[in-house]
Amino acid sequence: MPETAEVVVVGGGVAGLALAVELKRRGAGRTIVLERSYLGSGATGRNVGRLRAMQLTETLTRLALRCQAKYEWIGDELGFNVLFWRPGYLWLLYDSDEIDRMRPVVAMHHRLGVRSELLDPAGVYRLVPHLRSGEPVAGGVGHARDAIVHHDAVVWAYGETARRLGVEVRQNAEVSGIEVRRGRVEGVRLGSDRIAATRVVNAAGAWAGQVSALAGLPVPNMPVRREVLVTAPVKPFLPYAITFYRPAEGWFNQTLRGEVVAGVVDLDEPPGLNSSSSFGFLTRTATLLVRKMPALARLTVIRQWAGMYDVTPDHLPQVGGSGRVAGFYQANGWSGRGMLLAPYCAELLAAEMTTGKRPELLRPFDPDRFVGAEQPGTVERDYYQRYGRPTPAPPPFSGPPR
Repeated sequence: MPETAEVVVVGGGVAGLALAVELKRRGAGRTIVLERSYLGSGATGRNVGRLRAMQLTETLTRLALRCQAKYEWIGDELGFNVLFWRPGYLWLLYDSDEIDRMRPVVAMHHRLGVRSELLDPAGVYRLVPHLRSGEPVAGGVGHARDAIVHHDAVVWAYGETARRLGVEVRQNAEVSGIEVRRGRVEGVRLGSDRIAATRVVNAAGAWAGQVSALAGLPVPNMPVRREVLVTAPVKPFLPYAITFYRPAEGWFNQTLRGEVVAGVVDLDEPPGLNSSSSFGFLTRTATLLVRKMPALARLTVIRQWAGMYDVTPDHLPQVGGSGRVAGFYQANGWSGRGMLLAPYCAELLAAEMTTGKRPELLRPFDPDRFVGAEQPGTVERDYYQRYGRPTPAPPPFSGPPR
């Protein structure tokens, strides 16, 4: 006889573990998390934990605000210190068109309760004096309440909480098949082994496209490599987490221990499963960051690593049940925001799975919005253009297929 479970979650990162915790809190029966490697081995353990409420669209900002608020209480909720702190966030603007683009965005932030501020160059330099000697800025957008969390602490907290609640967490357990019969999930296969289950959740991150294909549900998700470097620690000198998008997407911030973590994106990075580090990343990042802030030239890089974004065509996540295969749920496509979005989205998805009612906040993230869509093949080079296209309208939600 095969094993049986009420829910099988594929993926042992923050999305999968958080969902398992939320399901058990709602009284779910036997719940199994299957991780192909070790917990947090994907994007969860390779990101830098930035929690930004100020987003470019109203849809994302509305969700991000709720998601950031959940993190304020996660430590108390899980009983672990996840090293949540608020250094603030500073978005550097270098071109006049960026100022024009961000002015209505800041107005939208204020309407939703995000107290971001459009800054002139003097305002930027007042917040971060070390920028004065670098490439002149046209302005910036600051938000003092944006936060950072430690990814390893979050994984540990959710992993231990899941086990305490009775979730079975299996590492080095790669799913090789998903059984679907008459339009309904019946279980998963791991090589010659089988687990019978009426509900399966795809929280596999960069491997989400592969897992969806096992269920006969092709999705246009793309795994895209993103690289990170970290320096030796120094005394605190950088009060804000900084990002910029001209001439390329880049970012840097100082950690609680004094290290600087940083990265600059390769605009021509091809999609694909690739977590290798490159020398080109080091030279690209060092060159551009020193141009932005010359004081960074004195720091010593001590290591680098890479992870992968799971990117959808509209750069919005897929969260919810499939209208094509009953019992199959998506929790992926985070497009670089998984650490921020996953815990609160897990709470919403658990509510959908246990009540059959789709939370209104999840409507824009319906996984069936991409039915018939093809994978774009590349990520737009200009960050702002990624959010200039309308999102496909979600189909009406009528509950799980019968």
